[in-house]
Amino acid sequence: MTRLSPVSGHPLEGSPEAVAGLVQAVLDAIANQGVWLLPIHDQAGAIRDFEVCAASPEARDIRDRAGKELVGLRTIEAYPGVAGSPLWDAYLRVMETGEPEDVDPYVHREDGGGVPALSTYGVRLAPLQGGLLVSWVRHDREERLSARLLHTERLGHLGWGHWNLITGEAEWSDQLYVIHGRDPAEGPFALEHYREIAHPDDVPIVEHALMTLGGSGGPHEFDIRIRVGDEYRHIRATAEVTRDVEGRPVEIHGVVQDVTDWRRTADELAEVTQRLEEESQLTARLQSIILPMQDSVPGLQLGVRYFPAETAPLGGDWYQAIHLDHGEALLAVGDVAGHGLAAASAMAKLRHAITGLAFADHDPAQILVALNRLLRRMRPDVLATSVVAHYRMKDRTLRWTHAGHPPMLLVRGSRVHRLLHPGVLLGVFEDVSYSCAEMQLEPDDLLLMFTDGLIERPGRDLFEGLDILSAAIAGTVPKVPPQDRVAAVMEALAPSNTGDDTCILVARILPNSLEVF
Repeated sequence: MTRLSPVSGHPLEGSPEAVAGLVQAVLDAIANQGVWLLPIHDQAGAIRDFEVCAASPEARDIRDRAGKELVGLRTIEAYPGVAGSPLWDAYLRVMETGEPEDVDPYVHREDGGGVPALSTYGVRLAPLQGGLLVSWVRHDREERLSARLLHTERLGHLGWGHWNLITGEAEWSDQLYVIHGRDPAEGPFALEHYREIAHPDDVPIVEHALMTLGGSGGPHEFDIRIRVGDEYRHIRATAEVTRDVEGRPVEIHGVVQDVTDWRRTADELAEVTQRLEEESQLTARLQSIILPMQDSVPGLQLGVRYFPAETAPLGGDWYQAIHLDHGEALLAVGDVAGHGLAAASAMAKLRHAITGLAFADHDPAQILVALNRLLRRMRPDVLATSVVAHYRMKDRTLRWTHAGHPPMLLVRGSRVHRLLHPGVLLGVFEDVSYSCAEMQLEPDDLLLMFTDGLIERPGRDLFEGLDILSAAIAGTVPKVPPQDRVAAVMEALAPSNTGDDTCILVARILPNSLEVF
């Protein structure tokens, strides 16, 4: 963010009013949020408050007072939460030392009604003409993440909005206008407008959501159909109320996702299940819908394979390999417990979500935290495992973590190593955390990710299955040149448990990957 800087040189001559006028003229010419404060002393000479003597037109406080409306306000009187805070301590230090300071972040606690109880700012303090020049940015309104958020919203068909219940103002993200087919020039509409655009059968859902948010406050999730142009689109909305310290609703924040395509896919899955009787036809069709052919990823030679269970063609195993920006890639394999449409549906949610999270620059640990929250919110009856790895091609660095999943295998030369970094299963607990392990790979290294159907067999320990798998790979790799090893390993592997579906992902580190990037 741009910050105001201290003015050096000789003090300005003239009355305080003249100095304030000059400072105000400077503040009028800038686009920052800034004010000039003069100290107010008690009889003993100690500073007991500060008064706003000049304010930039862009300056806006927690109660939406702006510009010259701020002039004359006293800090402690207007914002009691500042008293005794780190910001107040910084005010006094800058007045004493004459050295500028940054207070970032500063979490402001508001004790009055009608505004959010907590707000976060970045504040810059600088001495100026016997007072303080204070500039700030409210972090929840910053634009520094706008490009990344827009990328994530577009990939996930997501948009966000918030509605101020005190002022009636509303703000939407760009993607929310796209979801509603609305011209941004028209601005956001009020929440009540959903009654008019909802499918007649879904109006009671809208009424229930508005009543719930006004009562308990949420978070509340609901699915409705809305009219966009000449068609109805399916949206999923999650909304929550921000309250003041007296418990009164202040703002409603909502996230909306266009799930029309997902619903069409779900309908297609149901139709495929109903119409196709031959197992081979069903499996081929589902593979094309849920697990399409994997795109190429620069710097890596990839091989993927999916083996459906013999007794239940619809399963929850999945893989993903994504080429990210700046020569980076995300590799993942996961397993949703169970079979049938429920497992396939949960699997599709996780696999699609990981794409948006990867492009939002989340590391593997953050991705697993987000997937756990998604599963707990949308499918609390389902458990899943996963291994997620991030590969940076410029220095061949691999960062990875697991959620209750079998370890990755690293094949280097003729030796097979287990990359162990365990974490709790997805969907077990509401709040979980994960950590990442990191290592540097070498040219022609092979990474093998798989689900437990590859090593699991009734009556056999999983570690015994790992030993058998490692021996099979170690006996295969030395017999073929590096460029043929992915295919050779894929050919040598077969599920141990044909009653469970199995996913396999093999990645070879290309020798010239450093030069490409």
